[in-house]
Amino acid sequence: MINIILCDDNTVLLEKYKKVLNQLAEKYCYDISITTFFSGEQLLFHLSENPNEASIIYLDILMLDLNGIDTAKRLRQIGCHSEIIFLTSCKDFVFESFDAYPLHYIVKDSKSEREKLEQAFLKSIKLTLEKEKELFLCSRGRQKKKIPLHKISYFEIHGRIVAVHYEGKSFDFYSNMDTLQVDLNEKFFIRCHRSFLVNLKFIDTINKDNLLLSSGDVIPLGSTYAKDVKRSFASCLSGFCS
Repeated sequence: MINIILCDDNTVLLEKYKKVLNQLAEKYCYDISITTFFSGEQLLFHLSENPNEASIIYLDILMLDLNGIDTAKRLRQIGCHSEIIFLTSCKDFVFESFDAYPLHYIVKDSKSEREKLEQAFLKSIKLTLEKEKELFLCSRGRQKKKIPLHKISYFEIHGRIVAVHYEGKSFDFYSNMDTLQVDLNEKFFIRCHRSFLVNLKFIDTINKDNLLLSSGDVIPLGSTYAKDVKRSFASCLSGFCS
């Protein structure tokens, strides 16, 4: 089951998009569940305890009070890594929306709207299923752990013991940072300190000597690694971390 959220302050459009998504799911034989919300505030409150409840979020941009872009930014700040697709009647917010790392930006009632909806739906489903397959495997004694890579915020090492941090939890295992760096380099993890490896998608703010993560954690940024981290983070902002 793939969980999808629709958020729009127009009830007529909510029903329209819900119908379209159900039709697409039936066409391509996907099992989906759709939950609807009428405001950004309502959505944020619902996801405050479990920000990754939904795999895909469709957000209207022009909503009263809290608009869709600000809603998406707040979702990222609380650790939401769902695929976000913006729906809007105006093209003016395309560049502003980049800070929320959206998957797609669809203009309502345009000639290509249905085609774009189908393309975005299929791409978001594909990415969701790929995320579910990508697991980090580690063990300590007889205890084995399988953790989805997209849920891991960072690794830290003390001596020969590595701690993997995910969803407010951690698990210790034996390894070394060099090995992890090589294994996870293509999975959007980057060395930010001799003792830390961070998931680029969790970085919220880069400061002079530390990183603020969307999980709320603050981890050190070594001067040796700062340039590579900033360059890779800039690539993420440009959409290359999808």
